[in-house]
Amino acid sequence: MKSIVLLAMLSSVSAYAEFDETLIQPPLKESNEVELNGISCRTRNHNRWDICYDIDRNNNYNETSFKFQNNGINKIVPMEGFGVGRDFEFQFQDMARSDLGLLVWDSPDEVESHAHLKMMYFFPRNILPAIRYESDAEKDLVIVTLPTEEEVVFNGKTKEIISGALTEGPIKQTSNGTAIAPDVQYNGKGVVVEAAAVADWPVGFEGEKASKIVSVKKKGQKTCLIPGKELWFTDHSKGGNVFFNKKLISNEAFDKFLKGRCGFGIY
Repeated sequence: MKSIVLLAMLSSVSAYAEFDETLIQPPLKESNEVELNGISCRTRNHNRWDICYDIDRNNNYNETSFKFQNNGINKIVPMEGFGVGRDFEFQFQDMARSDLGLLVWDSPDEVESHAHLKMMYFFPRNILPAIRYESDAEKDLVIVTLPTEEEVVFNGKTKEIISGALTEGPIKQTSNGTAIAPDVQYNGKGVVVEAAAVADWPVGFEGEKASKIVSVKKKGQKTCLIPGKELWFTDHSKGGNVFFNKKLISNEAFDKFLKGRCGFGIY
């Protein structure tokens, strides 16, 4: 169930779009407009993270996220097995401000239906997420810069969170084996919108999920609950891709919306 990986032949005429995920840079556009396509991922030469690409109709590869996994055994992932671990995938589809998110994926065992997924969207959205590493004889760190321009420092070898705008607790299971929602929390100065689901994509609010509620959190404020369908919609003309409400894409628009609905803004 993890990101669909398509093996690209070395002889393919497809070209990977030129993009450097280690640089701090603003979104290239406001609104994501791409179709839902296949995804291809490959590991960077330093082996610290993977880069994932959207494959469009012209067989072009456009970078859409970077990700890595804590596969244990350690205090966060105390179990072992095939596919077991906590995945962090920092997404920026179409390089657009509208769809900058973090997917956290907890897999407590080898049963796919036991996985629990959590989407986190951080505000204000000023930059594309970025990632770099620092390594010498004394340390090995992976450092992610969130869209809010706040940093999160990971152990470069285990991928456990060390410090920064995110904290985490261990993977836990219910009595029937299903993982509880990933215990990854935002403690930065901005706002986080969270949606979670068991063995399913956390956003996309149609049919039986149309009434789903998502959480809006800010340090020092009471959690605000909002119907998910007010923030996202499914565009069937784009292959069923899910997009953020186009009226709320800018920081200013979302700040005004939250002040009216939740009594606090993103700043």
